[in-house]
Amino acid sequence: MQRPVRYLELLARAAAHVDAHLDSDLGADVLAERAAMSRHHFHRIFRAYFGTTVQAYVTWRRLQRACELLAAGDRTVLEVALEVGYDSAQALAKAMRRELDTTPTAVRAGELPQWRRLFDRRSAPQDGASIEGDTMLKPQFVDVPALAVLTATGRGMDNGDMSGAAKQAYGELLPAVQAAGLAPRMASCIALFPDTPQGSDDQKVRLLGGVVFDHALAERCGTPSRPDIALTGSLAWTEVDAGRYAVFRHVGPYSELHRTWTAIYRDWLPATGHALRDAPPFELYVDDPQATPPERLRTDIYLPLP
Repeated sequence: MQRPVRYLELLARAAAHVDAHLDSDLGADVLAERAAMSRHHFHRIFRAYFGTTVQAYVTWRRLQRACELLAAGDRTVLEVALEVGYDSAQALAKAMRRELDTTPTAVRAGELPQWRRLFDRRSAPQDGASIEGDTMLKPQFVDVPALAVLTATGRGMDNGDMSGAAKQAYGELLPAVQAAGLAPRMASCIALFPDTPQGSDDQKVRLLGGVVFDHALAERCGTPSRPDIALTGSLAWTEVDAGRYAVFRHVGPYSELHRTWTAIYRDWLPATGHALRDAPPFELYVDDPQATPPERLRTDIYLPLP
């Protein structure tokens, strides 16, 4: 029997590493390795437990330590900056103005930093009992074949919502498929998330809008194919490896998907202790949003398992 994964213990390793290495590289990939978690899932698990992004947590710990050292008054601003991971006094001052609306001089003089400002701007949406029942947290377990997914890239997140990036990606992808005469063979529309968001308003984070030809994921029928099509713009073939997935059904607007994602990582995953495969999760859009009311839209979230 597989030993359950204790995610809080793993996250505690990452948090301890942050505190001990404030002057080092503390990117999400580095911390995922320290926590012995897949980089594809670490940031979502972290957000679900801590209520904020990995980068926001690192920034908070760096600035908290910087303020402690500045208040002590026995080091220069440059020395403080270097000790907490900033490469210059100017970089530290800029971060303090941006995140806390204060300066090193003001903190040294006794001004209290506005910590709430940092978390109000960088926190994940808070979700709790608003999820209807627990039906969404009872997944199906399915085996997915290897898929060649034709993708286009959209970028940007607005308060945790990537609908703008999805419109950008599908706005390029679907006309290209239509022009190539391949629309009748589109059997599944999915989205993959290859990046770790650096905040709830990260404008660089990517969403890969994709289509699968000749294989309907929802019905689990058909043989996936890779038809000829000119790869212009951001069009590319993205491979999804065969494997087992836990599939969660979300019903409602796409803008509310983050609630189900959070419930999966915060509630279902630690309760069941499942391990996760080192592969990206993805969303399957079951219904046509042009023909289905937002409150009835069905979206399946695929979580890769070993």
